[in-house]
This record gives sequence, C-alpha cells and structure tokens, in this order.
Amino acid sequence: MLAGCTAADSSQSHYQRGHALAQQSQSAEAMREYLLAVEADDDATYVAKALSQLGHLSMNHSDQQQALGYFEQAWQRAAQLGDVQLMVLAQRDLGRLWRMRQRPERALQYFARADSLLTAARADSLVQYVYPEYISLLMDAGRAGAARQLVRSLPVGRTSGPLCLVAGKFYAEQGQQDSATYYFRRCLETDNVSSRASAAMYLSELTADDDNWEQAYGYALECAALVDSAKLVMQQENASLVSSQTDQLTVERENSRLYRILAAIIIGVILTGAVLTIFVRERIARLKRHHEEERQASVSRARNRQEKLIEEFHNTQLYRQILMNESINAEQWQDLQQYLDSQTDGFTSKLTTFYPAIKPQELQVCQLLKLEFTNQQIAAIQCKTQQAITNLRKRLYQKIFGKEGSADDLNQFVRLFPQV
Repeated sequence: MLAGCTAADSSQSHYQRGHALAQQSQSAEAMREYLLAVEADDDATYVAKALSQLGHLSMNHSDQQQALGYFEQAWQRAAQLGDVQLMVLAQRDLGRLWRMRQRPERALQYFARADSLLTAARADSLVQYVYPEYISLLMDAGRAGAARQLVRSLPVGRTSGPLCLVAGKFYAEQGQQDSATYYFRRCLETDNVSSRASAAMYLSELTADDDNWEQAYGYALECAALVDSAKLVMQQENASLVSSQTDQLTVERENSRLYRILAAIIIGVILTGAVLTIFVRERIARLKRHHEEERQASVSRARNRQEKLIEEFHNTQLYRQILMNESINAEQWQDLQQYLDSQTDGFTSKLTTFYPAIKPQELQVCQLLKLEFTNQQIAAIQCKTQQAITNLRKRLYQKIFGKEGSADDLNQFVRLFPQV
C-alpha cells in the first residue's frame, strides 16, 4: 500500500529525501525512503546509491549480513552501469564490512579490486576515498611493503588531508621520521581541518622526541588553534609579521649607513646569546608547568562531570530498559545518542571529528563506555564475546593514538573526552 501511494515519485526524489533524513539521524525513515528508491527502479544510478546507503545504515545497526546483501546488490548495479566511481565505492564498502567482521584478508581482496578499478580508469580523484583505509589495513596486516608502495604511488596534486595523514603515520611507524615529517607538513597545507589538527599533533610529538621543545610547543599551539577554528587569525598575524620583516630588510638595503652598526649588533648577539638561551629554556619550563597544572585541573573537572553524567543516567528509564533487555534497538540507540550529546556538549560529533575513521560499531562501543557500561554488558548488547569487545577496545586505542594501549586506556580516554 505504501509503495502504491508514492508510485509517482522517482528513485532520485526518494533517494534525496532519504539522504536528508539520514543527515538528521532519522535512520528508520531514511531506510524507508531508500527502499522506496530501489522499488521505484527508474534510475539505475540512484538505485545503486540507495542500495549503498542501505548497506551503511545496516552496518550502523550492526546487521552485517543485511549490509552484505545491500553492498553486493550495489556492486552489481554499479557494474551493470559501468560507473567507475560507484564500482570503486562498492568494492571499498565491501572491504570495510569484511574488515569489521574480523576478516582482514577478505577485506584486502576488495580494497585491491577497488584500487585496480581506479588505477585502470586513472580515476585519481577517487584515491582519497580508498587509500587511507587500504593503507591502514595493509599496515594492520603487517604488509608494510605493499603499504609503502601505495604511499609512494600517491598521485601528485591529489593528496588529500586524510591521505597525507595516513602516509605520515605509516612512515612514523616505520621509524622514518623525515618522511613522516614531510607528509605531516603536507597535510598542514590541505583543506581538511581535522587532518591538519592531527598532523600538527603528530609533528609536536616528533619534535618533542628530538628535544626540540620550542618547535614542539609551536605545533601544539597550531593544533589547538585548528581545533578552535582560529587558523585564519594566525595566518593574518604571520602575514603581518612577514610583511614587517620584508619592510625592515628593504630599509636596511636602501640605507647603507646601517652597515656601520653590524659589528656592534654581532657583539651584542654574542653577549646576549647565552642569556637568551637560558631565558628561553626557563620560559619553556614555566609553560610546561603551567600546561600541566591546567591539564590536571581539566582532568578533575572532567571527572566531576563524568560522575554527574553517570549518576543522572542511572536514574533514567532508558538505562533501566537497556539493563532489562540486554540489547538496544535502533530507536533506543538514537535516544541514547541524543541524551549523551545533550549532556556532554556533543560527545559523538566531537569524537568523529577527532577521529574521522571511526567505524559505526566502534562509535557505539565508545558511547557505551562513556556511559560506563561494563565490558560484560557491552558484549551482551553487541552480541559479542567479552574477549572480542576487549580486543576491539585495544585496537581502537592503537588506531586513534598510533601506539599500543590496553582496553582500560581507551576507557580512561573516552570517559574524560571531550573535556580532556
């Protein structure tokens, strides 16, 4: 009956309505529109796109088998159309799904097919949608040589923020700090703010490892500025500084009398060099102490807010329903996310901004950890074993921070995020 009432609508109009609903986190309504787009079947391109979106929504609801069916149908439609972009994205989505199902070798097969398609079509613009995850998957599988080959084959002029970031992380893990620094710096030149912020953070860590505290502090400041969307102000200040220095150099060249005082300047620099060095070191030490004090205060405030969040959440009907059923349906997931974001100033959006590559299931686990569900409760809700959830937490910590950590390390990070 429903399809009959909307038969006049096209696949395109249903798809567009579904896309708008999905952006508003109305998953059930979005799936309904996407299904109607497939049923209308008057535009093969939008049918393929709708099938792909149905697969993504199914993955969000942890229905991997249903997602697999939709992604395979999307691939078949894309192949019939001969649309390279849709074909590449369909293979990538299948690779993502098998990676989520803990089948890395199967996932690598699909990413390799996506790579072959875009290479054969010379579709360099699609590299940014495939290579970041492909390189990461190869690194996780211990295939550093293949990952290095992909990094080296990145097309000139097509290196996006995520691509530069994953290339920098690759070389950092290989201990090639010069190459890592090169890509992180290239990342800072891209338009992707979140990638630039991550690159600044990695550059700060690399320079700190070399005991270059002044440069490390500079990168840390740049990272903070990017997060606060204040880079434009910094660029204006830098432009003003460069302009003033250029004017000063011009005046010096035009006024020959200034050469007479060069000797005095050199002597002054020599005499004050030691004093300035001591002053800079003391200044850096004071700044480090100040930041540590601020960090400790921030941690204390975050813990207090976390305790209040949990106390209030435990008094909600939603919490009691989840404990009783040991499961969460789609509507309850939406209610849980809305409650969490309203109480934490946008936990979900800030986490996905901090780590854009996070997968739907990983995001759900983080949301449950934020609300301090136990590992046993999370395993029951996700229909997984407790060991599987523990392993997922360890892997997610390593992906986010680029280093090994325990499951409890992820718990501590999530519970204090985004305040710390």
